[in-house]
Amino acid sequence: MKQNVPKKLGALADLIGARLQGDAECLIHRIASLDSAKEGEISFLGNKQYRKFLPNTRASAVIVSAEDAKICPVNALVTENPRLSLAKVAKLFEKILSIPKGIHPTAVIGEGCQIASSASIGAYVVLGKQVVIGEDAIVNPGCAIGDESSLGKNTVLKSRVVLYDNVCIGDNCLIHSGAVIGSDGFGFATQNDNWIKMPHLGGVTIGNQVEIGANTTIDRGFLEDTTISDNVIIDNLVQIGHNVSIGEGTAIAGCVGIAGSASIGKYCQIGGGSSIAGHIQLADKVYITATSGVNHSLSAGIYSSGFPAKPAHLWRKNVARFNFLEGMARRLRALEKYLQLNTRLTEDE
Repeated sequence: MKQNVPKKLGALADLIGARLQGDAECLIHRIASLDSAKEGEISFLGNKQYRKFLPNTRASAVIVSAEDAKICPVNALVTENPRLSLAKVAKLFEKILSIPKGIHPTAVIGEGCQIASSASIGAYVVLGKQVVIGEDAIVNPGCAIGDESSLGKNTVLKSRVVLYDNVCIGDNCLIHSGAVIGSDGFGFATQNDNWIKMPHLGGVTIGNQVEIGANTTIDRGFLEDTTISDNVIIDNLVQIGHNVSIGEGTAIAGCVGIAGSASIGKYCQIGGGSSIAGHIQLADKVYITATSGVNHSLSAGIYSSGFPAKPAHLWRKNVARFNFLEGMARRLRALEKYLQLNTRLTEDE
């Protein structure tokens, strides 16, 4: 485990390219939230709704914008992007649990596997046949990797990740616990009211610098591979169906469901709880707000369809009115026709 060593504030400023406001010799032991931080801790202000905590903070230092630095009562690291700067600082305080390089004696290794000498294979890992594990890759305890799958260099599987056969993961990826990659897609035919399972013959191909959250599932393709491009980030509890393709730099928040054969462009952002129908295309830079339902292809832009929470009594009134929408629409059409007819009669007179 990496031990936390106090850092001087001046050194942190140099690391993130920030302007130091205050004591360069101030020692920082850890990071804390703005309202709970105390002496020896550094915090940050990246969202204006938390500005109310700044005047009374007890932190030794705060990462702030130039505007907020004017009202900061303690040492400050002034930067254009406080959130990004926090991420860089947090790396220094991150506690990393690692496993020794080499293969644990309880691991089960299939025939024909190629495992780099610098890789780490943890306890009770099971590798199928002809699995390839790259340099400095880490497979934590309890993982299972199917036949002819591969991990690139520096890729990490947290405990209990399952990769089925023919799953190819690139370099510098992070897959969190409980993720299942390469399971069969939800594909069936019918015969005499019976479900006939369709074999899924494709695999899953994942690019470089991809992060996949805990308990997320990614189905294998039916005929071709399901594909996740470079620098994609996927939150926990996301379901990605068979033959889906996701473009470079896209971010997908928790509890999103993407049905089979949907195509997601580059640099899209999909809010939590949203659902994407199958066989549709989202262009590059499509932004979907939380809990939206998408059932047709979209061009670049921002889209919403979820209902925001309302006070219960107002919501009940609106739900009751939904039952009368059809009648109201008919009356409105009749009224429009009446007005159009009378307008023409008046003009003819």
